[in-house]
Amino acid sequence: MNFLYEFENKKISNYDFKEALFNLGVKEGDIVFLHSDITVFGKLILSNRKEFFNSIISSVKEVVGENGTIIMPSFSYSFCKGEIFDVQKTKGTVGALNEFFRKSDDTVRTVQPIFSCSIWGKGKNEFREVSLDSFGKDSIFDKLFKSRGKLLFLGADFHACTYLHYIEQSFKIPYRYLKVFKGTIKNGEKDYLAECKFYVRYLDKNVILETERLKNHLLGKNIMKQTKIGAGSILLIGSRDLYDEVFEMLKKDIFYLLKEPVEI
Repeated sequence: MNFLYEFENKKISNYDFKEALFNLGVKEGDIVFLHSDITVFGKLILSNRKEFFNSIISSVKEVVGENGTIIMPSFSYSFCKGEIFDVQKTKGTVGALNEFFRKSDDTVRTVQPIFSCSIWGKGKNEFREVSLDSFGKDSIFDKLFKSRGKLLFLGADFHACTYLHYIEQSFKIPYRYLKVFKGTIKNGEKDYLAECKFYVRYLDKNVILETERLKNHLLGKNIMKQTKIGAGSILLIGSRDLYDEVFEMLKKDIFYLLKEPVEI
């Protein structure tokens, strides 16, 4: 057992995280897409950085087991700025835990120059092969949907849910459009030109994502589960459940995911 945090004079261990995941409904063999914010649970008391990161990630690994799969974002937007995307070396920009996971010996990274992900577990080779359409057919998010994977928010706010853009593209919402970015991908000794599609928002239409209403709706209907650990919380929802529910909401209000309606 490793004590990781302290909150209100109580210590929080890796076993507390395992128990929370079990109680939420994470099971052996699950495919989990993990968003994280490890700063929110309390005062950090484990000073060894590597041991701390390992304890957090291992708590998820032990719950999903050897037949499970963990996917974490290693997104890098430098390709959009004309920089080379190096599968092995380009740093992710979505947190220190994600970068630690990406650089682990037992993970692989998708060859996706904007929304790359790092993958551990039984399904890592299956999920590794993705399209260059960031939120389209055979994207990591499309594969998550088809495999009935789960979205896990370990301290991260629901607003971090990149999967929502996959739902938007599937629904063909009108305040975003497909934009093609061209550049170079480096994968080992191989360099090649590639075109990557990204369902971007119209910059001149004040498109602002608003997820709090959706979050409360999902929790209220018990579609999404929530539990507290220290000062933070953990959320869990099935990818297919989220997709179906948001589709129904968008049918009623095309601007449901926005802070306010925009002109089309």
